[in-house]
Amino acid sequence: MRIRRMYRSTSTFVSQLFAAAVKALAVSVAVGILVVSVMHYMGVPVPSAHDLLGGLTRLAGIRS
Repeated sequence: MRIRRMYRSTSTFVSQLFAAAVKALAVSVAVGILVVSVMHYMGVPVPSAHDLLGGLTRLAGIRS
């Protein structure tokens, strides 16, 4: 009985954690798109996605 209760509470925790992570990712993407759109509308030079990924690749290379 205890094992079943512990399994159920752990399963609930993991599913809520996963749902929160998906929501955080979705909100981050939405806010990022909004900010980039506003910056582009205002005439601020915005780097392309390829440039941003290249920068992340270089940063990952520095860490390792």
